Order: sequence, then structure tokens, then C-alpha cells
Amino acid sequence: MENIIEVKKLKKVYSMGKEEVYALKGIDLTIKKGEFCSLLGKSGSGKSTLLNMMAGLEKPTEGSVIIDGKPIESLNENAVTRIRKHYIGFIFQSYNLLPSHTALENVMLPLIFNDMPKKQRIEKGKEILSAVGLGDRYYHKPNQMSGGQQQRVSIARAFVNNPSIIFADEPTGNLDSKTENEIMDLIVKMKQTYDQTIVMVTHDEETSKHADRIITIKDGFIEDIQYSGGKKNENKD
Repeated sequence: MENIIEVKKLKKVYSMGKEEVYALKGIDLTIKKGEFCSLLGKSGSGKSTLLNMMAGLEKPTEGSVIIDGKPIESLNENAVTRIRKHYIGFIFQSYNLLPSHTALENVMLPLIFNDMPKKQRIEKGKEILSAVGLGDRYYHKPNQMSGGQQQRVSIARAFVNNPSIIFADEPTGNLDSKTENEIMDLIVKMKQTYDQTIVMVTHDEETSKHADRIITIKDGFIEDIQYSGGKKNENKD
């Protein structure tokens, strides 16, 4: 399989007054098209910073992030925004739904930004909401849904535009254990159905086992890389 994400000698340094904090200390990593990777680590390990770098939300201090052959750190903000619109979907821990909008309206937002006609947006939105088990919740607003249902809306919104890559930041962090398992099973099912690449940040080892590959981050470095279930280990890059 071809590489869809390549990270080369990636460093990120934050200035805190006179002090410099090294969040990433030279990461080398490749992610293949169609792969589900989990970035596993404790708070402060650098895993969320790495995800932000790969998603083009932050620029690295040194090094390179290449998405589908494009080095995004060298692009201007408009070009990075276009890549995010066409290549990337996001699933957030806090759902990030617009409270005044219905489930269908929230899901259709990425399609509006891509200039899809309204009739097609509605059809596509309903199709993807039905796929995540919310065919009876099109017109419910977030405050009329449970946490698990809201996260299903967030997942539908991430997948609706058929992006090449889904970035998921602690997607089950606000859910109980039963709902967490349901959501992770749904993410795996959607990934298989729509053939997307997924990069997920989590601090939970059990959650990470849903991924094809677990990349453990510690103190700004890759500490270990292994396939889920311990089936196969590989040396860190």
C-alpha cells in the first residue's frame, strides 16, 4: 500500500516565557492508505501535537509533513485549508456540534463549503446519518440527543465528504464504557465501508486496540510501534 502520510524529522518547540518546551523531538513516521493508526500516550506526551501537525492545524518548528505527496508545512494557509476541505475529516472529543442546528444541518456543513447543491446535500446527509444509526434523528438538535448520539453525528459529519483521512482526537473521551465500545465499533465499520485512513489520538490502551497499528508516544518521541493484539511488532522509525 502507498503512503498517504509521511512525517520526517518533525520537531515542535513552544516558547513559554524564557523557557522552551519541546513537544516533539524528531518524529519519523509513515502511515499507509487505508490504515487505522492509534497515537497512544499520556497527557503531555506529544500525541495531540503530532496529530495537529499532521492535520495542518499547527506548523512544525522543524521537519516535514507530507499529505498525499504534498509537503503541507511549506504551503500558505489558503492551500492548507483546501487540503483540509478535500482530504481531511475530524472527530472531536467534545463533538463540536452547532447547538442551534439539527443533526442533518450539522452533517451537511462540510458539503456547503464544497458548494454541493442543497438537494444533494440533504440526500447525502440523510444517507450518512442512516449509516451511523440515526435515521430517526435527522431533525433533532444536540440537546435532544445523548452523548453517544451526538458523537455519531460528529462521525457522520467527518465521513460525509468522503475525505481520504479522518483525524480523531479522543473520540470516546466523554463517553461511558458501553457507549465507547459502540462508537469504536462504528468508527471501524465506517472506515471499512468508506475505505478511509484513520489517525486517532487516545490515552486509553483498550481504545487503541481497535486500530491496526498502535504508535506509543512518550516525551515527544515514538517509544514503540506494534500491531493491535501484539500480532506483530516493528522497530520505531
